[in-house]
Amino acid sequence: MASRGARHPRALHGDAALNATADYLFKGLFASSLLKKHVSESISAAFKEALRRFLSDAFDGAFPDIRIGRDLLLDSTFRGFQEVLLAAIEQNGMDGSDTLVQAVASVLPAFKDDPRVKALVSEIEDAAGCGASGSEQVVEEADEDEERVQFATTSFASMEGSDERFEVDADEVVIDSLVPLVLLEAQIVEIHECWQGFLDCHAKPEHAGEAIFAAILDAAPSLQTIFRAGTALVAGKFVAGYSQMVQSLRSPNQLMGVVEHMGFQHLEVDINIPRIAIFREALCDVVGSELGERLTDLGAHGLRRLVSYAGGALIYIRENYSKRLKIISNSWQLARAPAGQDEAHKVEDVEDSLAAPLETKKQLEEEEEDDEEEGELGVAGKSQAAASTPSKKRGFFASLCGAKVSTKMHTENAGAAQKLQDNLQAVPRSFEDMFRFNMAVMNVQQHVWMYEVLDCFDAIVQTISQSQRLQVECDIVTLRIARVGGDVKFRNFKAVMLSSLRALAPKGWNPDHEVAWNWLWETVERLLSKELKKPRARERILGRFLGSLEDELRQEIREKVFDRFFELAPGGEEHFKQSATRLNFIADKAIDLTLQLYKDPINTVDAISALGLRHVGYGVTADFFDPFVEGWTQVFQELTGDDDVADAFRWSFSLVAKLLVRTIEQGATLVMKAINTNNAKQVRRALSYAPRGIRATWVLDVTVGTQSVSPLYMSIDTGNLEAAKVMLKDLVTIRADRARYYYGLDDLFKWHPDIVKKLTADAPELLMTMLDGMVWRSRVVVNGNRRVNYYLKHLLVDEFGKFSNAMSCIVKLGDPHIADHPILVELGDLVWNDLVYWRFLRGKASLVCTAVIIMLSQSVLQYIDTAGSFEERVATFCCRLVIYLYFMVSLIYFRTKHVYQAVKHEELLIFGGMKMPRKWIDDWQEGVSLALTISLVVMFFLEPILACLQHTEGLGIFTQNCSQANDARGLYEILSMIAIMLIFALAADAATVSTRLSSWLLVAGHVLPDLGRALLACGFLVLTFGSSVAACVGQPEDFQGIGNSVMSFLQLAVNMFPASHLEQLEDNIMLFAAASCFRVLVVFLLMNVLIAQLTCCYKQISVSMVGYARLRRMHKVCEAMEVIPSGSFQGFILNLRLDDPVEFGEGDVGPAGGIQVLEPGNLHPTNVDTIRRLGGNPKNPFPPEDEELTEADRCQRLFKMYQKTVKKITQGGASSDDKPARAATSRTTFGSMPTEAK
Repeated sequence: MASRGARHPRALHGDAALNATADYLFKGLFASSLLKKHVSESISAAFKEALRRFLSDAFDGAFPDIRIGRDLLLDSTFRGFQEVLLAAIEQNGMDGSDTLVQAVASVLPAFKDDPRVKALVSEIEDAAGCGASGSEQVVEEADEDEERVQFATTSFASMEGSDERFEVDADEVVIDSLVPLVLLEAQIVEIHECWQGFLDCHAKPEHAGEAIFAAILDAAPSLQTIFRAGTALVAGKFVAGYSQMVQSLRSPNQLMGVVEHMGFQHLEVDINIPRIAIFREALCDVVGSELGERLTDLGAHGLRRLVSYAGGALIYIRENYSKRLKIISNSWQLARAPAGQDEAHKVEDVEDSLAAPLETKKQLEEEEEDDEEEGELGVAGKSQAAASTPSKKRGFFASLCGAKVSTKMHTENAGAAQKLQDNLQAVPRSFEDMFRFNMAVMNVQQHVWMYEVLDCFDAIVQTISQSQRLQVECDIVTLRIARVGGDVKFRNFKAVMLSSLRALAPKGWNPDHEVAWNWLWETVERLLSKELKKPRARERILGRFLGSLEDELRQEIREKVFDRFFELAPGGEEHFKQSATRLNFIADKAIDLTLQLYKDPINTVDAISALGLRHVGYGVTADFFDPFVEGWTQVFQELTGDDDVADAFRWSFSLVAKLLVRTIEQGATLVMKAINTNNAKQVRRALSYAPRGIRATWVLDVTVGTQSVSPLYMSIDTGNLEAAKVMLKDLVTIRADRARYYYGLDDLFKWHPDIVKKLTADAPELLMTMLDGMVWRSRVVVNGNRRVNYYLKHLLVDEFGKFSNAMSCIVKLGDPHIADHPILVELGDLVWNDLVYWRFLRGKASLVCTAVIIMLSQSVLQYIDTAGSFEERVATFCCRLVIYLYFMVSLIYFRTKHVYQAVKHEELLIFGGMKMPRKWIDDWQEGVSLALTISLVVMFFLEPILACLQHTEGLGIFTQNCSQANDARGLYEILSMIAIMLIFALAADAATVSTRLSSWLLVAGHVLPDLGRALLACGFLVLTFGSSVAACVGQPEDFQGIGNSVMSFLQLAVNMFPASHLEQLEDNIMLFAAASCFRVLVVFLLMNVLIAQLTCCYKQISVSMVGYARLRRMHKVCEAMEVIPSGSFQGFILNLRLDDPVEFGEGDVGPAGGIQVLEPGNLHPTNVDTIRRLGGNPKNPFPPEDEELTEADRCQRLFKMYQKTVKKITQGGASSDDKPARAATSRTTFGSMPTEAK
């Protein structure tokens, strides 16, 4: 393969020289971005002919002999000639498809004396002179200047049947420059069709990449070492990158940006020309074998040329920018995180280097006095000189602490110096702090725009190797600067930046650092200066237009933008399957975003990032954004007719689209892509590429800018529970290698402290998966016991060291099967026994004692033999005093507290037309307590003892038998009966101390609704028969009147009807028939149905009654933990030693966060160790795990094996020809048709 420097242009004569020069001009103008909209294939022949006539006329018909090289014309000359053509088009008002042809024809008459045309003719004459004088010599050319364009294209003559198919060798690798690659439309179409056809031959693009890399490794097995992330992952990235290059072929500058980005990503990879050839031949071999006759020569040439172009670009970038980018990266890491250095040396270095800012400020002031617009390099150079000689003066830090500073500094900047002295109590050790410090030193702290750049500077440095993303970051900075305004002088920022970097890395700073950081800022400054003064004008224009936008025009925009978008990208309809109102809403939001980006760029960028992350969840690819922007821009241009409005909208809308694309590209990780398929196999495959140390992070966090999203939560929110289950199971699986254990439980609760709440609310079926992973059982039984580790730390303690809300979430879920899970049983018993049991027992003992006191006061003392005696009256008074002053007051206090908390936290529900605390409605005990409180309050006001206090004549003190108490005695006794029943109902909750007793009570409570429905049906029958029998006159006395009749049927229903009265039924046949029918319905139907219902209900509930009992106990635990002192809880946690590692076996120390217990070996038989112990290098990802194949998977695998076998047999038969098999993969055969190869 000939190198670029070894090629020498041949001297041409006559028409050959004229035609070659015209071709040279044609190709250069064809690649011009200025003339892009005027160039098309339809005018190519006419355009060439016009150029020939122009050159012939310029030399009066005698075109000289010439030697045409790649540097025939300078860039400035080409640019000038393009401007002349544009001026001709504009002056003559040319329009139509042949505009460019007309412009060339009008150049000499109109622009003959134009210096740009003269420069073109002069340079051709110079080349002609060199060609004539050296036509017999071989001149060695050294293309030291970057070429304007790389002519890797097929000539138009090839499409007209010329035998000379390709002008440029497809295997040429250019490594001395990086310029746009221009291909003709015909070849671009062929490349698109060939590449898409190759991808269609495989089920997924990743499979196509794996086929290519299999061929690469077959040709060069040694290349396996450079694929650190695994060939499967790299193969997918290769296909994605190559597809992106193919999609960018129509935009040479965009294509160059793509390969630049790829080059910066491959700085650490040793790429050379032989390896590029291996990649190229492997790609050609695989594509050719898949497409066969469908692969044309033109497409084959283009595919090869694209690989060569990208490979040369990677080598060029690596050789020219690798060192510079490494310096920037290393020094920036040091500037951002200097804490890792030795503190004493760091403080000393920073203190000495702080002298630089004063010198830089002085030099900067001198530069401003000399020249207001120049001097950046001088500032940097003088600052470096000042920083390099700190030994001749005391450090600035020491000066502020005691040494004298110049009088000028004291007089002009006294306030700033005092502020600096206060700030230097702590030496600035980060770039941001040092930058702010140096701003104050250099007296530029009043320039607010510098703070805006500082806020975005980290993102700028991180994207310096990605030209497209750097442009986006600079556009954002431009918007932020436009919002704050001020006198923007970029050299001030540069001076402060360099001084800050020198101060943070005083020992390692060298001239290479100066060059690298100067290059970075010059690049950024160029991008910022380009758009600096435009945002304000654009905001004003766009704001005025949108503010006066009429509803009719707005509606027309809504309708047309989507129609135009669907025309440009038909596949986009799959992502906009919404109603018209929803599409109108999206259109309005898009319009609002364009203006909001000008007004509030900071918050709008965050909102766009969040929107982009949502689009990742929608499975939207970045391919649709360019046509989306194009469609909007075209509609705005057509409907408004105002170029300024269209430009303001286009710039803002394009930036929104770029931000969305950036977010989607950064957020569309392998895991996020797999989530959209909701395929467990795809998710496992994506996770297999994750490094061991950050495997958990892949499923817990995807951060873009200031926004982040959790793949796990996104899969749950979108209903992709299969993917969520795989991720959750992967997180709670314990893995181990020779380095350490890997357990994602801590990461899970670190990123998602509310994971239990999330699962109980949105995906209860995944809760068991997580809980199963929190329990480890040894497969070894020692002395009849088995080790069991319960990793319950995060279920017990939250991130703030308080009691976790996990248990309350389980209680709200109310699933008894989950409550029976071993780890929840262990958690509940642990907290119950150590913290809650005795407190609960004391509380219930107090309630039981109160119930006994009420029973004595209301039901016992008044019926003893000494009733009415002084002792009985005093005892009754004392009991009621305890009831009212202690029990009733405590009930009132807690009910009032509940009301206050409910109002404070807005936990009120409407019940019976009144707002009541949620707790009173959700918890039956609170409802009972409220009823008991009301009963006791009313009883207090009706208390007979209080009514008789002043009427004790002859009855004794504390009597309750006076006549004054008789009026309210009946109501008082009814309330007493109700109060006793309610307090005993509350006391029944003491059964929680026993799981079995509590489960029985809960079962009994669950069957009460069935009993109630049966009694309701019985009451209906009683009312029916009672009212119907009462309608008959002349019935026995027990059935006369509806009241007597209903009461009699009620007695019949409960077998309480007097036997002596049954004779009355025999005298009346109708009454006897009705009574008999009633008894049959009640006794034989209702009672048997009730028994059947209770039996079925019991069978259903009895299975889960222990679970319900444990839920009840956990509920009590959660209530008790609200009042338990934090000191007691912290002591309890310390005793558990949850931060200590837990052993898996003797000498085998595992992760922390759990407790270990011993259980009987036969309780949960375990034959397989749940820890997945894997070998290999700890730096590599875990090897893929064995999957359980379904029947369909086995059949599919068998069919693929059959296809491969048939393919090998077919290829083997074809290769048995006399011609060697290698000819099928040679370059000649690949570039020709199969018939030609034979």
